[in-house]
Amino acid sequence: MMSRPVLLVFLLIVLIITSQFEWREPLVVDLDATPSISQKQNQISDREEAVKEKKAM
Repeated sequence: MMSRPVLLVFLLIVLIITSQFEWREPLVVDLDATPSISQKQNQISDREEAVKEKKAM
């Protein structure tokens, strides 16, 4: 059986490694989501302009 300090160091290393992966994934997701969000905003603004044009007629 491992001694307590060795086990704690091992768990700390595992925690550090897994936290690095968790921090990198959302950044990739955010970068992938950014174009789709801006496209949706453009579509919404286009629809708003179309509604305004219809109201003006």
